[in-house]
Amino acid sequence: MRKSFYLFILLSYFNITLAQNRPSGTTPKEKSIDRQLDEIIKESKTYTAPKQETLLLKLMSESKKEGYDWGVLRSGHALTSVYLGEGEYKKTVDLVNELKKVANNKKDIYGYISGIYRRNALALGYLGLNDASLKDFKDAISYAKQIENEDRRKHQLAFSYENVNIYYENKEKELGISDTILSNYLKSFEIAKTISDKNTEVPIDDKYGLIAYLSMSLGHSYVERNDLGTAEKYLLNAQNIYENKKYNTDPIHKAETFNVLSQLYIKKKLYQKAIEYATNALKFEKQHSFPHERKQTYEHLLQAYLKIGDNEKAEFYREKFTTLSDSLNYEEKKTANLTMKKMVTDEVNEHKAISKKQLTAIIGLFLLAAIVASLRWRRKNMIIHGKYKDLIAKISAQQSGDILKLQTSAGNNEMKTSSITITDETLKTLLFKLEKFEASKKYLRKDLSLTWMASNLGTNTKYLSEVIKNYKNHNFTSYINELRINYIINMLYENPVYREYKIASLAEDCGYATPRVFVNAFKQLTGFTPSYFINQLKEEAQ
Repeated sequence: MRKSFYLFILLSYFNITLAQNRPSGTTPKEKSIDRQLDEIIKESKTYTAPKQETLLLKLMSESKKEGYDWGVLRSGHALTSVYLGEGEYKKTVDLVNELKKVANNKKDIYGYISGIYRRNALALGYLGLNDASLKDFKDAISYAKQIENEDRRKHQLAFSYENVNIYYENKEKELGISDTILSNYLKSFEIAKTISDKNTEVPIDDKYGLIAYLSMSLGHSYVERNDLGTAEKYLLNAQNIYENKKYNTDPIHKAETFNVLSQLYIKKKLYQKAIEYATNALKFEKQHSFPHERKQTYEHLLQAYLKIGDNEKAEFYREKFTTLSDSLNYEEKKTANLTMKKMVTDEVNEHKAISKKQLTAIIGLFLLAAIVASLRWRRKNMIIHGKYKDLIAKISAQQSGDILKLQTSAGNNEMKTSSITITDETLKTLLFKLEKFEASKKYLRKDLSLTWMASNLGTNTKYLSEVIKNYKNHNFTSYINELRINYIINMLYENPVYREYKIASLAEDCGYATPRVFVNAFKQLTGFTPSYFINQLKEEAQ
């Protein structure tokens, strides 16, 4: 869901749930460790506070000296919450690799091991290491199914099915929201609703906090699908829970919900309402700094102020969005590279028993495969970049027009081979009306159809189809696609603000119902994705 992916926002497993019926130490030292961990967990909600990191590291070290595995897992579990909450994904992965050795062959009676694997899967997902992420999600679900208490098992499973969507979001980053993502949210939501209100194993705050979060996630999915009525229903349900004084919920999740409501009202063209929700999202985000969430809020405020014509405030939020985005992109790229290097090093260390000859052969094959992959990647990139340069040259040569001109044979007044007869006068009139249609930008309408267009141009669908086929060298769909894509290409080229929009927003602006259809049409026409085009324009502007 959260992208562009979305970029994507994570929800960490509420620590307090695992404090219930936890494994207890038997020695005085183990009991002291448990008591201190209980105090830390008691004051935690979604994330363990960063100020607890030093104490947790100390308790983890003491647990290792005592040989108290559950103390190691409990303190390590809480530390992963600290690192995830701070966006320290490499630290999360390094710690979990250590905890996995302690958890090896243990039955997950209490949910610690499932939570550890799930958090690691999230960290790997945020680093873009998708296959490794999915593997740990599967292990997290497997461990969750071992949890003895039914409500605690449901709670952990609901989180796992929700969190695994980061894998599908990464895979669908260019193509919008998939049915699998929505299905996982609905599955999590239905599981969460069946958790008992009276079972102390899962406190009522945790149950309704989870339901509110899933309502927000579902709302966002439906916003992306342009099902705004269903989206609003789920989002207002989440808002009601977060604002209900009966439940002690986390402000960052309220910020997320307000952010999605802001996006919803931008789509509904209720821009003042969108600004109100986004402003409140910033207020709640300040209570628990989350840069990725703040970046989305800046984007929504940028879009809303642009729509109402307040260019001064739009520019203010554009600068904030760009600065924060550049900072986050740099840090994530650096962290992902370091993590990948460590994973490769660890893999080599685990196979030291392999003979030198075998290792040399493996490395040789690996290098050969890497070289082949690199050459293919470079060749593909050269071809794509060549297409990009061709398009830029074409734009420069046609700057006098409102849109890129279609490659048509308009001007040839003789009808090509046709299955129907159209008089010269009718043909001339229809070609003239098509030119006016292209200049009017009515092709940006979402409800555009062949029937509507024929009626609007005062003709019938057979005549219109035939003229488009013979004089525009297109069928109706490809004709409209080319008009729309050429329109958005020009907007991106001429107006840098458009380069900060989400793919979903660009799709909506040029008349597409879903980002997937937009991306496919853009790639079919140009040979590359809109994201590639935007990134190249940004690089050349620097």
